[in-house]
Amino acid sequence: MKPILIEETPAKVTVTYDSTALQLPLNIREQHQKYWDTQIKQNPHLRNGEVFTITQINKTVNELQVTVVKTDYKHYLYTIRHEDCSYPCKVIFTCVAVITNDNHIAFGRMNLNTATPGRLQFTGGGLDESDLNGSVFNLVNSIGKELEEEMGMHIESAYTKSFIPKFVKSKGTYDSWAVMFELKVDYTAEELYILFERHNQSLIEKGEQPEFEEFLLVSLDRESVETFIQNDLSLKEDYLEPILRKYVEV
Repeated sequence: MKPILIEETPAKVTVTYDSTALQLPLNIREQHQKYWDTQIKQNPHLRNGEVFTITQINKTVNELQVTVVKTDYKHYLYTIRHEDCSYPCKVIFTCVAVITNDNHIAFGRMNLNTATPGRLQFTGGGLDESDLNGSVFNLVNSIGKELEEEMGMHIESAYTKSFIPKFVKSKGTYDSWAVMFELKVDYTAEELYILFERHNQSLIEKGEQPEFEEFLLVSLDRESVETFIQNDLSLKEDYLEPILRKYVEV
């Protein structure tokens, strides 16, 4: 795994949409299409929706400015399946660490019908056009939608103790960026797990496929975190282990 960088979130983070069309060489687009055709035969649940790729980053101590243009999911999928490919899709996304009142951190295992089956990660996802206010993305709106869809939770709720931007992740295997939030809730780990399970069951009853097939909660003490990291050999989003260790640093 390539090294990643986890930093405190600067005072201001702005992600701006540039409507300029992304120009990819014909042979690259043909590679993407050929690979996409094989993948949808294996997993017809995949959908070639919009994705935004980074074209410019300006970073100071107090501010992060990111500019993105529109591409598509087959470009992103090709990138994450072909390390060090030409013309990679370099995304920025939001995610959130949900922490219980008995100090457990929650994340999920991706469903088998997703592009990354079995991968462990926080709830989160890429930006889309519904997150735009003019030409600027509303990152809180982005993660709020993901929380509701994947975990059945709402940022503004009676069980919310605090909600803050926490970390920015950069570099890593695909040189992606992430704005990471922290949501502290007034539930125990057991209560939260039950709520998550009920949410998944309600999705199934409506004929929808849950994003997560399983929820995991790890106690935020050093011994529990290191035991989990050493013993759970599942595929993990590249930020997961570094973030868990961040939370138990002395």
